[in-house]
Amino acid sequence: MRKTTLFVMIVGLLAVPAHAQNREHLQMAAELRILQQQNQELASALAQAIQLLNETAKALNSRIDQTNDLMRKGFADQSITLNTAAGDSRKTLAQTQDVATRLGELKEEVASLRTSLPALISRLAPAEPGLPVDLDAAAAAAAAVAAGQPPPPGVTPQRMYDTAYEDYAAGRFAEAVLAFEEFLKTFATSARAHLAQLYIGEAEFHQNRLEQAIAAYTLVIQNHPNSDQVPWAYYKRGMAQSRLQQTAAARTSFEAVVKQFPDSEPAVLALSQLQRLDSAPPPAPRKP
Repeated sequence: MRKTTLFVMIVGLLAVPAHAQNREHLQMAAELRILQQQNQELASALAQAIQLLNETAKALNSRIDQTNDLMRKGFADQSITLNTAAGDSRKTLAQTQDVATRLGELKEEVASLRTSLPALISRLAPAEPGLPVDLDAAAAAAAAVAAGQPPPPGVTPQRMYDTAYEDYAAGRFAEAVLAFEEFLKTFATSARAHLAQLYIGEAEFHQNRLEQAIAAYTLVIQNHPNSDQVPWAYYKRGMAQSRLQQTAAARTSFEAVVKQFPDSEPAVLALSQLQRLDSAPPPAPRKP
């Protein structure tokens, strides 16, 4: 039975017309060509996509390299600029400190000239009738009368002060100290008392009698608190203390000028000295 059925099927297939079989073959061949063409198009598109990705990757890598180069160059330039600026700042600071030191020396001379200017003017002015009365002489005479002592005959505050200053200007510092001290004893209420006390400190300073100079500058501060020479007394006292290596005391004197008289010339000089103290190396320990 099975053999009969298989035989019938084979005969049926053989009975299919030849033209029908050719049509199917052609259709299958056409579909196969279409599939091959689509595969070729896909392969071509894929190759183009891969090439585009490669080109994009190369361009991106090139941009990354350029960016890295620019960043490295920028950091290098910035480092050079910062180093140059730091060097210029150090040079400027050193020059500023040097100028401040030189300026301090000049200011001290100017201060000496400025304090002595009234005496110089009074010596150069001719004595003419009608000039104002010497207030120092009047005050000294009044003080002497109040104390029951007559003023020294022929001695005026102006003349005595000028004599003491002439000794100071001539470099006779020991004589100047004695003359200014005598002036203060005789005319304690004189308007020039604060100047005389300051010049005592200056004369002692020039003789390197620093302890005596500190004491004289301190009397200017204590006895004449409203004097315009108080800032200079603080500053010069700090200089004397600094020479004696009394660093803490010197710092206190300089800080007093900066705090109490911030707009004065001594304050500028004192600030420079404070910077010098801050930058100075610590003292070496003493050997046992």
